[in-house]
Amino acid sequence: MIQRDYLIVGGGIGAASACDALRQHDPKGTVTLVSNEAYLPYHRPALSKSALKDGTPSVEKLVEKSEDWYRKRSIELRLATVVREFNIERRLAVMENGQTIEFRKACLATGSRARRPHVAGANLGNVVYLRTYRDVLAIREILGSEKHVVIVGSGYLGAEVSSALIGSGAKLTLLSRDKAIWQELVDPETANWLTEKICRGRSPADAE
Repeated sequence: MIQRDYLIVGGGIGAASACDALRQHDPKGTVTLVSNEAYLPYHRPALSKSALKDGTPSVEKLVEKSEDWYRKRSIELRLATVVREFNIERRLAVMENGQTIEFRKACLATGSRARRPHVAGANLGNVVYLRTYRDVLAIREILGSEKHVVIVGSGYLGAEVSSALIGSGAKLTLLSRDKAIWQELVDPETANWLTEKICRGRSPADAE
């Protein structure tokens, strides 16, 4: 059994920030960061922006802290590792490979996942839920072979993905329960303006 003072689970900016704050509070305590992704903790908001627009996106551009940063602060990285079980009462975390980490304190910084609709076809191979860097790569691959892309949802992600994919060569269809993008988030005039710009095939950033 592995013993650690602190266990941080997650691969996003929250996990990286927790490591940074932790080292300011306790420079010597033993720390392990576990992430089910193979990459260093990175900024996820950029996935629906610059990373999706770039034809050859690089995860290195999204990384919050370098590998050397973690090494100098004696933070152990366990990437591409899944936490199979988590027992807060016994303060134990079991990895997928069977290894167990006993911790004094833990921080779960896993973030949230997209809600999958209960409809036929929601789990098909050409249906992508944008959350990770691998999802961006999957979308870029789909764009290389598909001429029609349907985006479900007109919230922040839906609008940003629509804007990012303008000019990709694919025909875009945005499905929304609302009449205008961000209808519940901004004033009606702004929502109508944003909807018009995206539906005309222009990025709002390019609008005059």
